[in-house]
Amino acid sequence: MSRKKKKKEINIKSSETKIFFGLVLLVLGIALILTPFIKDEADIFIYISTLLGWPSMVWGIAVSAISINLLTQGKNFNKKIQILGFLLLSVSLNTLLTFWIPVDTLENTATLQKAGGTLGKIIHVALNDTMGDILELIIVLIVLIVAFSFITGIAIKQIAEVISQLFTKININDLKGKIGSTVSEGKMIISGADGEDDGLDIDQNEQIHIQEGIHEIAQNPVIAPISPIPVEPNLVDNNKSHNIDTAPAKPKYLNWKYPSIDKLQEPLKTEQPKEVYKNEARVIESVLRSFKIPAKVVEITIGPTVVRYALSIPAGVAVNRVKRQSSDIEVALRVSRGMMRIEAPIPGTSYIGIEIPNKSPNYVYMKEMARKLLSEADRYELPLILGRDIAGKPEIRDLVNMPHLLVAGMTRAGKSVGINSILGGFLLSKTPDELRLLLVDPKIVEMEAYNGIPHLLAPVINDMELVVNALQWAIVEMMKRYRMLKQVLTKNIVQYNQKMGYPAMPYLIIVIDEMADLMLVAGPEVEAKIQRIAQMGRAVGIHLILATQKPVVTVITGLIKSNISGRIAYAVPSAMDSRVILDQTGAENLLGNGDMLYKDQTMSKPIRIQGCFISTEDTMDIIEQIKTQSIEENEDDKVDIMKSVNSGIGTSGISNERDPEFPQALQVVISEGKASASLLQRRLSIGYNKAARLMEQLEKAGAIGKQDGVKPREVLVSSSSDILGKSDDMSEDF
Repeated sequence: MSRKKKKKEINIKSSETKIFFGLVLLVLGIALILTPFIKDEADIFIYISTLLGWPSMVWGIAVSAISINLLTQGKNFNKKIQILGFLLLSVSLNTLLTFWIPVDTLENTATLQKAGGTLGKIIHVALNDTMGDILELIIVLIVLIVAFSFITGIAIKQIAEVISQLFTKININDLKGKIGSTVSEGKMIISGADGEDDGLDIDQNEQIHIQEGIHEIAQNPVIAPISPIPVEPNLVDNNKSHNIDTAPAKPKYLNWKYPSIDKLQEPLKTEQPKEVYKNEARVIESVLRSFKIPAKVVEITIGPTVVRYALSIPAGVAVNRVKRQSSDIEVALRVSRGMMRIEAPIPGTSYIGIEIPNKSPNYVYMKEMARKLLSEADRYELPLILGRDIAGKPEIRDLVNMPHLLVAGMTRAGKSVGINSILGGFLLSKTPDELRLLLVDPKIVEMEAYNGIPHLLAPVINDMELVVNALQWAIVEMMKRYRMLKQVLTKNIVQYNQKMGYPAMPYLIIVIDEMADLMLVAGPEVEAKIQRIAQMGRAVGIHLILATQKPVVTVITGLIKSNISGRIAYAVPSAMDSRVILDQTGAENLLGNGDMLYKDQTMSKPIRIQGCFISTEDTMDIIEQIKTQSIEENEDDKVDIMKSVNSGIGTSGISNERDPEFPQALQVVISEGKASASLLQRRLSIGYNKAARLMEQLEKAGAIGKQDGVKPREVLVSSSSDILGKSDDMSEDF
């Protein structure tokens, strides 16, 4: 009698059970991996996305690894520690992604789907309420490291060694201010105000944290002059025929003493009315709620002259809805029309910025910016003192990186003060061996005080008809410098000076304080020369700073704008003027008194800065300290530069002979009763350079008077014989 075979029982360890659960987990793993990409196509994907967020993909990898282990009977992914590593990685990613999202959006489903999901929120809130931000972040990072070790098999000790090497290159202080406060509903942060946290509350759940925005600055900085190192003859040129043209200059100011800042005006600080700002935040929220916009002020940043309210709006609410209510917000806050600016979004955040004038402004003074500059002067080749941004952070840029700057703003907006503070920064940190200046001041009185400082290549130029010649000299100097670079096989001024061992090639900065008059007198020629200098000047250390109070397309032309990326816009009358200087609106809402928008090639949007204020007394103090150190320079070099600027020839030296057109030019000015280069250009059909040269010859001969601004020159003779008769060899000359 045959015995019946006993049927095998199915249990948790049987192969059929493992295959069944393996298939189920495989489907679930695939669904988890696909969820971040197709989360809106079915309810199951929406549920998974809400629960796990983006890390659902990592969860899918962990679940898939388990399913493959079951389906292959333990032949693949048989190390349980790897599966545990994937699970730890998933949980830590859920928590970490939720850690960085704003507190007020933790209840927003759409935000959680893009972060760590509901699971991440539960773990984050539990850890944060128990341990706080820093401990929570440390725990999550430790779990990540352990998970990485489990998955890869790399020992934790080896990972710790790599991390320790990285931390030697990271400044821990940079992390301050980047980590959020403890989790609590309705958090609002006020930053940028003077003083420490005062513990004032908005309500039972709202806290205010005040951050100090002022950096500690060295009180008595000292900058050591560069010691000259003898240059080997073969580094200059083996061909003696070129030595006169391209021989490097030798330093003359070896014992230079940088100007002291002790006598500069001390900054005046006023206490900030924090309670007023909290009330204004409530007003903004109330106004927007009345238009059914559920917005909340999450941060208040107190700048020197502007207060910015960071506004958070839920996903799905159009930003333009907030912008359309700007007039209502202005009325509610009692802000003068046009004084409020809306920035959407605030760079680096998802918030909308509402900027209004500060009730108790703290202006930025030269002394505090000078302290900051001198404490870190080695960081800059050509330090450009701007001021403080809306959070109170000092803004000092390097002109070398721009490499040219365009400044515009209406009268009394702070343009001339800004130019003086920039020049002050140069004079405080650079010797005449390192930096030379060429200043153009058609208003005559703005820069006259700088005459006599050793940094100047020539006296301040007030005659607009001579600026073309100065620019031509700069082009000749630029090409000479390129020949100098070629001789020693270097590509730029920094490499050249390093190879020489001392500042053999000083930087040259050309500052034109008013472009409008210059473009009116000689627009086409000026535009072409500025374009050439802007394109080629950077490598040889020649930089332009151009300013105007008329930002119109006839002054700031397309060619000039395309070659100058650095822009500063002070307050302008209209949005059209703002577009000319910045290529976008915003400057029409500035406050004046140094309030500016700054932009360069590294920025997609301009940043708002309160410009540095330097008084006339401060400027004169710096200049007088510098003038006392002037020494007698090589007269040949100085005369060559002066003659090049004043002659229009563009090379060293000046011709004492009169041009063949001199008699005709003399007759023209006598018959017209006035004299100008443009008049001679039209009547004699000659170029500007020749017309300017004829004007100089007429002045030297005593036929016309000296230049008086942009007015035509006075004619001093009534007959050509009064001039031509004075020449003994007149027949030979003409």
